[in-house]
Amino acid sequence: MQKKQIVFYLILISCISLGFKLYTVDFSVSPTEDTYGYVLRAIAHNNGDFSESPRKTLGWSIVISPFLHLVDSNNFIDYVNVARYLGIAISTVSIYPMYLLARKFFDVKYSLCASSFFAFEPHLNHLSSGGYSEPIYILVIILTLFFILNKNLNYSYLSFFSVAVLWYMRWSGIVIFAALTLIFFLNNKKNSKLFL
Repeated sequence: MQKKQIVFYLILISCISLGFKLYTVDFSVSPTEDTYGYVLRAIAHNNGDFSESPRKTLGWSIVISPFLHLVDSNNFIDYVNVARYLGIAISTVSIYPMYLLARKFFDVKYSLCASSFFAFEPHLNHLSSGGYSEPIYILVIILTLFFILNKNLNYSYLSFFSVAVLWYMRWSGIVIFAALTLIFFLNNKKNSKLFL
C-alpha cells in the first residue's frame, strides 16, 4: 500500500470517528463530578492557584487552563464544553500514533484495522466527549509504548519523560513506569555500557 493511501485511510478514519464523537456528545448536559472538578481547578489555575488536590493530579487541569482563556462567558457549561472539545480533539489525534504503534507489530492492513478499532470503540468515544483526562492519558500511553519499542536509545529516554507526564496526568501512571522499566532493561540487556 502506498503512503498516500495510508494517509488517506487514516484521515478518513479520523473524520468518521470525529463524526461519531460529535454525534454522541450532548453539550448541554451538566458535567460529571470529575469533569466539574477538572474545570474548576483549571479556572483556579488561571487565577494563580496551583494547590494540589488530594484526590486528583494537576496535569489535565493545567492542560485545560490555557484553552479557557478562549472563552469569555458567565455560563460554567461553556468552560466544560472547552474541556469536552479538547478531549475529542486529543482522542481524534491519537488515531495516528495508534497506527504507528500497531506498525511495530503488524503490517499496514492490520495496523489500519487496529487504528479503526481504536477510533470506533464506543467506550473510548464516550470518554473522549466527557471532558475526562482519559484521552490525554491514553495518548501518552501510546506514545510511551511507541518510544520504548523504538530501536533508538534516545527514544527510550523520551519514553521515560512521557511516563513522567503520564504520572502527572493520573496517579495510576506509576504502574506504566514499572512496566516501562522492565521493557527498557529487556530491550537493552546486550548493551553493557548503558548500565555502568
